[in-house]
This record gives sequence, structure tokens and C-alpha cells, in this order.
Amino acid sequence: MTSTTSANLMRRTLGWFLASALCLGIALPSTARASAMSPVAIAQAAAPAQTGIERAMKAVVAISPQDEAARKRNGDSEAAGGSGFVIDASGLILTNAHVVAKLDTVEVAFADGRKYKGRVLGRDGRTDLAVVKIDAEGPLPVVRFVKSSRLPLGTRVYALGNPLGNRFSVSAGIVSGYDRSYDVAWPVNFIQHDAALNPGNSGGPLITEDGEVIGINTATPPETIFDIGIGLAIPAELAEKIAAKLVADGKVVRGRLGVTASSADAGMAEALGAPGQSGLIIDAVGKGGAAERAGVRIGDLLLSVEGRKLEVVRDLSMALIDTVPGEKVKVKIVRDGKPVELSVALEADEDTAGERGKVAALSMSDGIAPDGGFTLGFELKAGAPGKVMVGKVEEASIGQMYGLYEGDELLAVDGAPVRDAAAAMTAITGSKRDVAVLRIQRAGQGTLHVALPLSAQAAKARRPGVPRRFPRGPL
Repeated sequence: MTSTTSANLMRRTLGWFLASALCLGIALPSTARASAMSPVAIAQAAAPAQTGIERAMKAVVAISPQDEAARKRNGDSEAAGGSGFVIDASGLILTNAHVVAKLDTVEVAFADGRKYKGRVLGRDGRTDLAVVKIDAEGPLPVVRFVKSSRLPLGTRVYALGNPLGNRFSVSAGIVSGYDRSYDVAWPVNFIQHDAALNPGNSGGPLITEDGEVIGINTATPPETIFDIGIGLAIPAELAEKIAAKLVADGKVVRGRLGVTASSADAGMAEALGAPGQSGLIIDAVGKGGAAERAGVRIGDLLLSVEGRKLEVVRDLSMALIDTVPGEKVKVKIVRDGKPVELSVALEADEDTAGERGKVAALSMSDGIAPDGGFTLGFELKAGAPGKVMVGKVEEASIGQMYGLYEGDELLAVDGAPVRDAAAAMTAITGSKRDVAVLRIQRAGQGTLHVALPLSAQAAKARRPGVPRRFPRGPL
């Protein structure tokens, strides 16, 4: 082979190699470029890029009671700890109020092993949020809130935290829905997702793939403790707003009406003279409080506040969540079948979330006689002069399932006062409606309202429950 032929062959081979390298994306060595890079730069270039999850995990903390003595000093045996995350490099940490419970100090631990004593700066019982402050040696890694937590359904999200004591774990899922409720009393429109949540995840962040926070993992549905594929997170917008108030003032001061109320559906509203509507029935009015001064009475059907329609107690809480004491709000009620509009100057809230409303899911076949007839299963009797009392209540009867107890005093049927036992029972059984609303007085519990179905069909259409588990609370 001649030298010319060899040279041509070498040139063709080199051209083929270069073309292949460009097509396949093969990086050719560059002596000049390599020599210009420092050893550190070369190592960084070779290292895999840090993910948003890894960055966010550096700001996640485990929160636990500082020690048993601290728990006893603060008189709290419920604080079991959970998760949190740094929202400011100076050492501000956001978590759930139920994670820190009543404690003033907690232990805060990072994934790298650092531990700090944390001071609880403030907590808000209504929204279940709290802020903890630690004094670190320098700036801390921070996770940022997204501008809007309403990402498209199906968006990939990750829950970071300490489930079941497995510290600094991550679970994955998607955004499943928005505007979810935990129960009928908690005034938060939760984000629903299916990233696994278990005890210990509370207070941890729900993040995007970029490591930005869209919510604070807070609960699974009230019927369960462990993960069932439905997780609830407080939206970032609400959490950021409440956190700022807690940092500034240590608490959130808002207004309230000063009433105790429970849900009144369309059947109850019709019985109270408001057909086709729904609202809240007033069970109690605080003595000398805002509602009493404005003229609100027990038994009133509260339809709206500032034009916002009410169906469950959380609607009222959410209508007032951004108010302040002294602010005047317009409320619409129905009394004795007539519409009334009142102006209420709000009193100061006491930062209590109220009782979580859960409705019992009992058998609805009881109370229906074997022959297909319908029985209420309770009797009324005369008490002191002018008083009507509930007598014997049969076990598992309609009366018992829907909230009547022997010894209750019956005050009114469908808003009309009662004085005679026989006449009261006639008013109940002779009603042409599906539901009778009974106002009762119970020792130790005050005034309550019981929605009593008056037919088998009405009973099957309504879920029974006892008054102490109805959605009631100071609002």
C-alpha cells in the first residue's frame, strides 16, 4: 500500500469517527478545556445535580417534646411531635399547632444530626398552625412557598417528614383535589393528595418536584389514622398569611359572634319556616356577648353572614376568619318563620377550634317495626308545672339514634314552645313534614336541637348522630 493510499484511508476513518461522535453526542476529550478546569470544578461537573426534593429535605425538621420534664412542666401529655420546615433563614419553622400542643419549648432536629431547642412563638387553634424559633449558628436552608398552590390536578407532589418515627422520609403522589374539608367545623379548604401520610407527617411540607411548598401536611380523614390514599394539606397561601401574623404577634386575633350553633339542612329549615333554604340553628347565645347584644336568640335559623350562605359550622368560621373584634357584620336569620336582618359588632375570639364535628354512621333500619310501620321509640311526660320531659327512650330506637335521652326537657317543637306532653307529642307525630326540630334542655350541656325524622324514608335519607358529636362550637 502506498503512502498516499494510507493517508487517504486515515483521513476517511477520522472523518467517519468525527461524524459518528457528533450524531451520537459523544464528548471528545479536550486537553485545553480539561487543563483550564480546577479539580473542584471537575468534581462538581461530574457530581449529579441536586434535586428539588434533596434541597427541600435540608430544611425539614423533626419536632418532638424537649424531654419528659418539659412536658410535665407545661402540663401537656398529648404532644407527640411531628414535622416542620424552615421558612426563614434566621430560624423560623412552620408546623402544626397540634404538633407542639401546649408546649413552650420543643426539640428540633435536622437530617444532618444537628439539634436545637426551639421556642414556640405562637399558635393558631382555628387553622392548626404554629411557628417555632431556633437560634442556629448561621443562616439555615429554606424552602419557599409557591405563588399559587392551585396546581393542575394530577401534578406530581411529595410529602416530606417523619412518619412513624422514620425520620426524613419522602412519599410521592399527585394532587387529587381542592377545597376539601376535614369535618364540618375546621375552617380550612384543604388540598387533597395521595402521597402517603402517617402519624408524624403532620407539619411537614407538601412540595413540587422543584422543591417549592404548596401545602402543610396536616391530616388524613377523621375516620382513619393511617394512610388510605387521601392526605390533607393546608394551602400555602393560608399558611403563609397565618405564619406572618404568628411571627409578628404570637397569635391571631379575630372576631366571633358569640353563639353555639349546629347545622340545619333543608328539612330542618322547612320545619322552622324557611322552606328551600339551609343554615345554622342557634343552640346557645353567650350571655352579654356580641350576638346577645345584637338581638340573636336561641332557636334562630342563621342563613348568612355578609351575604355568605351558611350550611355547616365551618362556613361561619370561614366567613369570620379574617375579621377583627369590634368589626360589624350583617347577619340574616329566620325567626318564627319571618326574615330578620341584624348587625353584630364582633367580640374577640378565644382561639379555639371548637369540637370537631363527626356524624355517627349507625344502622338506619332500627325504629322501623317488623310489619313495616314506623316508631319513634320514646315517650313524653309531664314534669314540673309547665314542663315537658322526655320519658323512656327505647334502645336503638329512632329517638335514641337521633339524640334524645331520658330526662331531657323538651322546650319547643319546630320553634313553637310546648307546655303539655300530650299536645307536644301530637305536634310531633301529626306533622306533615319529614323532620321535626326539637329544642331540648339537657343537664350539663345546655340547649340542643334534635332533627327527628318522622318517616322511614326520612330516616334513611338522614344520617343519625348524637348532639355531643354534632358540629358545634363557639363561633
